[in-house]
Amino acid sequence: MSTFKEMDPEVTWRLIEGHEDILAPALKAREELYSRFSCPRCRCKLLKEFDPRTCFSGDEVLPKALLCCPSCSYTIDPHTNIVVRFGDASKIPVESSPLILFDQHE
Repeated sequence: MSTFKEMDPEVTWRLIEGHEDILAPALKAREELYSRFSCPRCRCKLLKEFDPRTCFSGDEVLPKALLCCPSCSYTIDPHTNIVVRFGDASKIPVESSPLILFDQHE
């Protein structure tokens, strides 16, 4: 069984010194993308969820996250706009659900 051994921080800094920081701009762009999504039912902020089957692909430097609603479990892949899970509407508190009013005179 192997044990994880952390590198000496001074050695690490010497190794990366002089190289371009490609992670910070990529992380900022990724966070801006994720912040544009909210649950269409609950209107709440979605939380990042990493699926090891889909988080790494191609020449991406950061893992891709799925976004999941903490209330109803609605899940979307923000990179493709594919809904992975529609969630459970019964878990949404009544106060946060949008009301649909019908005109009774029709």
